[in-house]
Amino acid sequence: MTYVAGLDGLTALVLPLPAELPGTLGPVADRLTDLMEGRRALYDTAMSADPDAPAARAELLARLAGDAGDAVRVDAEPPAGSCVHDAFFAVRRGLGDSAALLAGAILASDVLAQEDLASSGSTLEPDPDNLLLGVTGFLTGTLPQVAKSAPWQADHDPVDAANQRWLVGHQRFFVMLQLLTVALRGLDREEATAEQEREAVRSFAWLCRSAAVSMRYAADFPPEWYPRVRETMAPPAVNAGFSGLQTRDHLELVAWMRRLKRGGGLARLAPASSTAVHAAVQHLYEAHVWVCDRFGGAVEPSLLMAQAADAAGERAESGVAAAQRLARQRLGLLTPPSTA
Repeated sequence: MTYVAGLDGLTALVLPLPAELPGTLGPVADRLTDLMEGRRALYDTAMSADPDAPAARAELLARLAGDAGDAVRVDAEPPAGSCVHDAFFAVRRGLGDSAALLAGAILASDVLAQEDLASSGSTLEPDPDNLLLGVTGFLTGTLPQVAKSAPWQADHDPVDAANQRWLVGHQRFFVMLQLLTVALRGLDREEATAEQEREAVRSFAWLCRSAAVSMRYAADFPPEWYPRVRETMAPPAVNAGFSGLQTRDHLELVAWMRRLKRGGGLARLAPASSTAVHAAVQHLYEAHVWVCDRFGGAVEPSLLMAQAADAAGERAESGVAAAQRLARQRLGLLTPPSTA
């Protein structure tokens, strides 16, 4: 399989189409374990602060890009807005063994995020639970040592650094959205034992926490540089009203939220399980509100809200208000029918 590829000087992340994702995390964990076979030492060095780490990251990315397989690239899969979104964030889609594609994307994203952090540092609080870069360890049952991030540093162009963080962080978030979709589907099992249900909920909740950190990581640069990032997300580079709602991975996750509720899967969960699922997703959407607020969204509208308001000749809803409204809508999909 090909997991990473050059794209206009950037690193394109190859992800499966969301509709092709496996129904449980097991196949993804198995493929990830297979990929790590013979690469553990290289991966550990790549994720460390060793002097050899940059060379190890380059070698691991090259190996991932060179892995042969039967994946078929898909360049224009509808909807059109999702294609624009994929292209902006240097994401390509592939058909084939979806579990293997996703496993490769996890590893590639690990390396790309670690390279980005090593280059620019971080403005965020320490991550003692390794939620950002601990997904590989979580899924494979290992505990890799990941180098701690230094404070944000502007040794190079801070605008370039902010745009790179926005790109790599979003790529990481798309990987997490796919894992969340798979984990959510794993909750919908009629024959699951109580122990299997608890484990599925535990995995989903941990991945939600990791996804929330990845969302914060995408915004992990000084807020004064965000206007320079925002101006790149305008026509003709993208459509007017460019929005995360165009993300095909988010669309798939929300579709499975609806299926879980309408198909009875949510009602089958034990009360403690459904409460935990709701709380985990709430934590994820709180991270979205945090990002909006960090970049002036308490007052300023999102690109989508600004475009809609201009078209209607109305005052735009603020980014934070829109994010909070969206959170309420999504969380309503995970409220059991008896309490809705």
